[in-house]
Amino acid sequence: MCNCMKELEQKFIERLGYEEADAPVELLSGRAYLSFTVREAGKNKTKQIPMLLSKCPICGQEYEKKETPGAATPKESK
Repeated sequence: MCNCMKELEQKFIERLGYEEADAPVELLSGRAYLSFTVREAGKNKTKQIPMLLSKCPICGQEYEKKETPGAATPKESK
């Protein structure tokens, strides 16, 4: 897995003088995510829906596929 997001966080701290920088990375999988703000038709309330990315948004390298405990897996055909 690439280290692009950690490198960008470090650049924010070193070059731009920020004390802390947190990239949008999901903790369990280490994958970057985008967060979309959505609103249902006829409602005023908005909510955030995160979408995990399958590739690094910086270098394009595919993330490693990890088995998630309790996740459904396709049945093997005989």
